[in-house]
Amino acid sequence: MEPTISLCMIAKDEEKGIGKAIDSVKDIVDEIVVVDTGSADRTKEVALAGGAKVIDVRWADDFSAARNESLKSATKDWILVLDADEVLAGGGCEKIKGAVSGAGGTVGGFALEQRTYVAKAEEGARKNPGPFPDPGEYPFFVPHSLVRLFRNRQGFSFRHRVHELVEDSIRENGKTIKALGCAIHHFSAERGKESTEKKAAYYISLIGKQAAEQPDNPRYAYQMARAFLGQGNPEEARRWFAKTAALDPRYRLVHSELAKIHLKKGEMGEAKECFRKSMELHPDNPSPANNLAAIHLSMGEYAEAKRILEEALKKHPGHKILEHHYQEALRVLKQKVGA
Repeated sequence: MEPTISLCMIAKDEEKGIGKAIDSVKDIVDEIVVVDTGSADRTKEVALAGGAKVIDVRWADDFSAARNESLKSATKDWILVLDADEVLAGGGCEKIKGAVSGAGGTVGGFALEQRTYVAKAEEGARKNPGPFPDPGEYPFFVPHSLVRLFRNRQGFSFRHRVHELVEDSIRENGKTIKALGCAIHHFSAERGKESTEKKAAYYISLIGKQAAEQPDNPRYAYQMARAFLGQGNPEEARRWFAKTAALDPRYRLVHSELAKIHLKKGEMGEAKECFRKSMELHPDNPSPANNLAAIHLSMGEYAEAKRILEEALKKHPGHKILEHHYQEALRVLKQKVGA
């Protein structure tokens, strides 16, 4: 017997997108659960028309709480989580059906790639290869790996008020997470600038609540920093990145984040020092070494750039970007010798 799937969603005033989200997966799900947190538009009517079971839940400034309410009403073997501004396409449904059918007993969930489409090549963005969505209309996307497909009735639950995750819960219950080559297409930018800015400000308020509740948690300090950076406030971002580093120096690449802020301010010495620190703390990650070498190259310090890159290439042979910068340093140094 084939495993069954419950689609679980939370929504508020999403009448424009929720129908598309449901339609994109309706052929592979056996149940649709929508938690509505106070819609004033036709969200509930559209969801009901799509075959959903709609549950009203009072909003409590907590995305995980709402997500977990949707899980309580799911009755099938697996949970698929989508937001109302997301869709699956391009064979994604077939991959999901195959994944749940072939999952071994130790697999608790699958990580999918959420592609958030943006108009400009911002940090971390990649070119949209198409065919869906149209690269002309959606030229870039920012990828994030998120567990959106996981077993039901295993004690798994979401955590954190905002940027909620189920990953820790899956691992703590002794299950593994596998990557699934499947994209979730996220169209949050279609909400418009005013709505996007309002959402960003609200997210900062929720992250701030978490940071106040758990002041020693580096995750929340880091999220505050990223949120302020996204709002164009590098000084507040720097302050929160510094707090993150004080709480846990190895949390992500926090010293690299500090270095980038110094770099934008033209504080080259401070930027170098932060990238060096990041190299020490993350010796298996080539990014800090590459960024440090790039600064030395930009300042004409080719011998030092060459030294850094040689050391990095010993650990990461064949790394394309490191190799590119290394060849640039060699070329200039050879020109100087021949001059």
